[in-house]
Amino acid sequence: MEALIQMIPGWDNEVAGLQVGLLVAIVVIVTIGLIARQLVIKILPKIMKSFGDEKDGISSFEMNSQIPLGAAAAGFIWWNLLGELYALPSMLANESLEFWTLAFAQATFLVGGLLGAMRLVEIVEIGARLADDDGELDAGQQTILRAVQSILRVVIFIVGVVLIADVFGFNIGAILTGLGIGGLAFAFAAKDTISNIFGAITLLLDRPFSIGDWIKVGGAEGEVIGIGMRNTLLRTSTDTVLTLPNGNLVNKDIENFGKRRWRRYQPLLSLDLATDPVVLEKFCRGVEEIIFNHPKTTKEDASFAKVSAIAKDSLEVSCNVYWDVSGGMEEKESRESLLLDISSLAKELKVDFYEPRLRSSRS
Repeated sequence: MEALIQMIPGWDNEVAGLQVGLLVAIVVIVTIGLIARQLVIKILPKIMKSFGDEKDGISSFEMNSQIPLGAAAAGFIWWNLLGELYALPSMLANESLEFWTLAFAQATFLVGGLLGAMRLVEIVEIGARLADDDGELDAGQQTILRAVQSILRVVIFIVGVVLIADVFGFNIGAILTGLGIGGLAFAFAAKDTISNIFGAITLLLDRPFSIGDWIKVGGAEGEVIGIGMRNTLLRTSTDTVLTLPNGNLVNKDIENFGKRRWRRYQPLLSLDLATDPVVLEKFCRGVEEIIFNHPKTTKEDASFAKVSAIAKDSLEVSCNVYWDVSGGMEEKESRESLLLDISSLAKELKVDFYEPRLRSSRS
């Protein structure tokens, strides 16, 4: 490098107190870094497309990481070439120029690398899908994945901030010592944030719910759509998004409807008081048969349809049904088909359901 610089006519002349050769070399190094930046921006999409397509999340990473990684490439080249330049015995750079140009180059490299690494966390999902047998992540796996991504982003951010502070000459040891001295005040000021972070870790370890589960916490109820380091997001029945601090969730009772092994249904059938006892018994056994034969019912031993009371104006038949269904709509459809079958049975046996107006007219 030194031989090339000395080939510049008048390289050792000074302009504004700096050697001409030094200034020309700095301009060339800056240009090389900018060219490297453009090459990364142009080449990265082609490299990414060789690994997958948009559905794998590659396109999102490619779009969000081109500029940060391009800046990191430029900063890396500036940092190394400027370091070599300033190490040459014939180059007489003043300390201020050397410090600030090297600091800027390192900061560009670190900031670009930091942002690129933050984007790179998105590719963790691709690796998880490739490692999964069917290539599709279930709710539990998605929950763990989101938590791991959040933790990785926090770690990358903290490491990046420490490295950048070191570049600009901040005494990291003194900063850490200061944090130790003022740790109590800091912890008190940030107690809610710290509580939420530890809450997120607790939720990750205990896994009381997963993304996609419908939960109820106090007066809040909805579908879990996201679990972050600080908050958990619920989609309510009115399609609004509710934000719940993780620290609060750890200390509250959580009712998880998504963990149900079955769903219970207890319809009460009110029949006309004049129904013949023999027909009534046939009706109850027929309802039980409908329950047992329904494709979505389970727990046959605990299911029944029994006469539970003779009321003032009606005969009460209590039913106990357990559904093996995965969602609310499927349960509604199963209820409908069951009740329609019961209605058809009542019509077949000529059993009348209790109707207050008819009883009043008869009396």
